[in-house]
Amino acid sequence: MQNTDRAAAAVVAGIAAGAFTLSYEALRGIYLGSTQNHDLSVIYPLIVEGFVTVAVWVAYRLRDYGWKATAYPWILAALFFAYSLWANSRPETVPPYVIRGVPSLAVPLAVHLFTHLVKRREPVAAPGAVVLGASDDGDDEAFPDEPWPEWEPPTVSHTVVDSGPMIRAWARRNGYDVKDTGRIPEGILQAYAKAHGGQLVTP
Repeated sequence: MQNTDRAAAAVVAGIAAGAFTLSYEALRGIYLGSTQNHDLSVIYPLIVEGFVTVAVWVAYRLRDYGWKATAYPWILAALFFAYSLWANSRPETVPPYVIRGVPSLAVPLAVHLFTHLVKRREPVAAPGAVVLGASDDGDDEAFPDEPWPEWEPPTVSHTVVDSGPMIRAWARRNGYDVKDTGRIPEGILQAYAKAHGGQLVTP
């Protein structure tokens, strides 16, 4: 990491720490106003701000799996961020039942966010690339215990080199709807490569 990067990281960390401290006090204040429970008031801001942080982290971890994988954590992060913004800017307008209901809402959402993180899914390949290493029996590749390690293309036994007409003919024999001209859909290319046990390379 360059010195300028370290300096920028230090500034970002300082801004985040200062903003968290101010937001923490505001959220703790509205919780005290609704329950007067001083012993548990320290937990409330951690639930709200912590959920935003974790949801953004999950979205970052799933960045290689396409927008469908990241949309859900981003929505949850936006939901809790909007509540934090509301509570910080207009605390007198937040109803007590909303304040007390946030922790109950956070429990199932946090559990579901975790299941969303560990769900098996295929990484989204770069446009024009077909990378498949699964065998013909259709079994999914086994994932390691860690949720989402750095993904690397699987090894393949051989490479299938073919042209468009043969792929189209194979697709029709196997029930795919493919046009006579134009680009062959990526899903068909992937299915063709998988059926031939290798990586598809078109001239």
